Amino acid sequence: MFFFSRALTEKDITATKLGKLRTYRLARNERVLRFKGRLLGYYSVSGDCLTPEAQRKPHVENIAIFKTGTRYLLYYVVQHPDKDYLTARQVGVHAAPSLDGIKAFIAHMDYANKKSFAHAVIEDARSQDK
Repeated sequence: MFFFSRALTEKDITATKLGKLRTYRLARNERVLRFKGRLLGYYSVSGDCLTPEAQRKPHVENIAIFKTGTRYLLYYVVQHPDKDYLTARQVGVHAAPSLDGIKAFIAHMDYANKKSFAHAVIEDARSQDK
């Protein structure tokens, strides 16, 4: 008996998927990123209470760290409420050979809610990376 499961999307990035090997199909602006990996850590602004001032500045809406076969993958969605960008929502991806590479990339991010996710998402990823 074969069981076919659909590829998971951004909406499926939740605590129930932590540490489990899954196939993901994530939107990246006009394209799609498809890969197989384990979700190590994530953050969603929906569970955070941003101040009204922070909501008017560019901020990370979602961020997730995955481990694929040999690399770590950072997937993040940035909300730009100001009118300086063509689209208010932009998706970024960064790959690194280690969690330290992901940590260094996150350290260079400059968003209004960085304190809410920077340390926690890395620590969650370290605890899941076995």
